[in-house]
Amino acid sequence: MKTIIFPTLCILYITTGLSVFGTSPATQNINFKNWNDFESQSQQSKYISQILQSHSNKDVKEKKLRVVYFYPADRKPIKDHRKRWNGILTDIQNFFRTEMNRLGYKQVTISLERENGILKLHEVQGIHKDGKYSYKSGSQIKAEVYKALRAKGINPEKETLLIVCGLSKTNGKKVTIYSPYYGMGANHNKGICFTADMEWLSIEGLKPDPKKTILQVKEHRGYEPFTLNRFNTVYIGGTIHELGHGLSLPHNLATKKEAIRGTALMGAGNYTYRKEWRNQGKGSFLTHSSALRLLVHPLFNGDSNQSNENPNLTFRELTIGHDQESILIKGMIESSIPAIAMIAYNDKENMGQRGYMVNNNYDATSWTSVISPKNEFKIRIADLREGNHQIRLTSVHSNGATTTRRMHYSRKDGVFDFSKAQQEIKSILTK
Repeated sequence: MKTIIFPTLCILYITTGLSVFGTSPATQNINFKNWNDFESQSQQSKYISQILQSHSNKDVKEKKLRVVYFYPADRKPIKDHRKRWNGILTDIQNFFRTEMNRLGYKQVTISLERENGILKLHEVQGIHKDGKYSYKSGSQIKAEVYKALRAKGINPEKETLLIVCGLSKTNGKKVTIYSPYYGMGANHNKGICFTADMEWLSIEGLKPDPKKTILQVKEHRGYEPFTLNRFNTVYIGGTIHELGHGLSLPHNLATKKEAIRGTALMGAGNYTYRKEWRNQGKGSFLTHSSALRLLVHPLFNGDSNQSNENPNLTFRELTIGHDQESILIKGMIESSIPAIAMIAYNDKENMGQRGYMVNNNYDATSWTSVISPKNEFKIRIADLREGNHQIRLTSVHSNGATTTRRMHYSRKDGVFDFSKAQQEIKSILTK
């Protein structure tokens, strides 16, 4: 190990001393000038699109999102459920398409299962009566849904499932919700997330409401007043946010530069979804880091015949350094499945939190890099803050898989301490 100090940049440089493995044949003919050509998001997306095209290896059959509609044994599905959820999922599909296109990835979006042009719902009636299911019933509902899908010849362990639960009651403008509303773990090959259905839920409810309807809504607390618009933003926004988790997306916070667009979908974007339709704000958007993970997800990019393969990622070189404005991470990797990008999630430890757990990472900003023909990456992290931090360095591979390594550092009064990261880098390079 050796430390190199420059007038304005301190870099810790650690390497295994091994030679660089050969360049992937698929990337040898792609033009790579120098790192200055890949600093902006638009420059990165153009290059990554070329890489993906060169690595194209997908089956003819596309994998699609399975949408399940679950309801209790003594009830029917909630009124107009098919029509309303066809509208909701079509809008979610349009959101992804628009955001991916804005980021430079053309018309990429999630694949939906349809019958006669309408969203297909796999309806599952529960074995228990209404009142036996609650917010905490996710595991029970999952078991019942899995059994029903297997009876139809569908292996739920290989699917991404959005389970819409008809577990609410509506009495006029009074709405009571007691449905699970969360994800239960996911990767690029499978995922499961829950959302709730209510009579007042529809895409029309996201648009201006001349009647200025006020609902009384009860979920985890007592009844609270919601405008019809806010109700639909929160619960349709919640649906696409939880679906994001079902697609393996982690929470993240918009960087200062990204925040001019509004609120990151996987941050607090569930509270701002489609607010721009009503001129009430800038709405929600997709960060580049989220887009990169979706770009190679089988539900967005077809069903790769390599999706079950382990990338077998190895770091051959890894450095971390800083100046007053940013942290610079550079490295070189080797993997059996080509990596299309590297993401660094910079997650600040919050007061009172235990470690860096899933519901404490809403403030993790994300920073991206292309992978050069020599399998190198270079990430600059800005928006620096005081305190303890975890950097989650995540490689994104062409088959949808990701691999994450973790490093920790602190910053106090503008002074960095990378001593823990130094030890972690040694460990990363020996794996």
